[in-house]
Amino acid sequence: MDEIIKKVRGMRGYKMGDKEISILCYADDAVLIAENEDDLQRLLHQFNLTAKSFNMIISASKTKCMTTSKTPLRCKLEVDGKSIQQEMKFKYLGIEISSYGDVEAEVREQATKAARIAGCLNDTIWRNKHIGIEAKARIYKATVRPIMTYTAETRPETTKTRRLLETTEMKVLRRITGKTLLNRERSENVRNMCKVDSINDWVLNRKQEWNDHINRMDDRRIVRIARDKYPLGRRSVGRPRKRWNDNLNVP
Repeated sequence: MDEIIKKVRGMRGYKMGDKEISILCYADDAVLIAENEDDLQRLLHQFNLTAKSFNMIISASKTKCMTTSKTPLRCKLEVDGKSIQQEMKFKYLGIEISSYGDVEAEVREQATKAARIAGCLNDTIWRNKHIGIEAKARIYKATVRPIMTYTAETRPETTKTRRLLETTEMKVLRRITGKTLLNRERSENVRNMCKVDSINDWVLNRKQEWNDHINRMDDRRIVRIARDKYPLGRRSVGRPRKRWNDNLNVP
């Protein structure tokens, strides 16, 4: 795979400032990135030729293509005469990747999963009078919160995503303490009873730790390039979308 990466990296990819990103790899999976359909087809052709020289075969049925745009764009690619299926969204490692990067839909789905897991623990854990609040809070931190915050340190935040995470968390914490909205107990008091920090503050700390980790990376690392560089061209009409580092102190 290292030889394939070297071949592809020398070709035209997606410009980020004075750098270009043409390939991303994780284990045996690879993502080819380009600014237009022709350049992407060239990348795919070179990747396929180099892979064949090492007796590696690209599975056309498992390979997908996607465009990033507010409006759907056609992207017709081929490998060994076989067409590559175009997708608007797909799941990879538990995260749904969409053509327009709908962060709110991603957070909503994870919050729903977390609420479902929390619901399964109602009778056995949350309403169990033989388990203390502190023990229940530790179970929440170990089982429910990781589902809500999976990859949270790598995505931007919006007012809706912050509210969604906080609402889902407070529903669980109120079950743990036995306090409903009718008790008119402030959320801050419920958190103090459980000794649990706000989930949004927890996510912010995770993002800061990830940012510090990026700072220690070499300037040639793709993660460093993606954080520090900006795509070329003009912004689209309308309000700019939230960026990952909007709530961080990033130089």
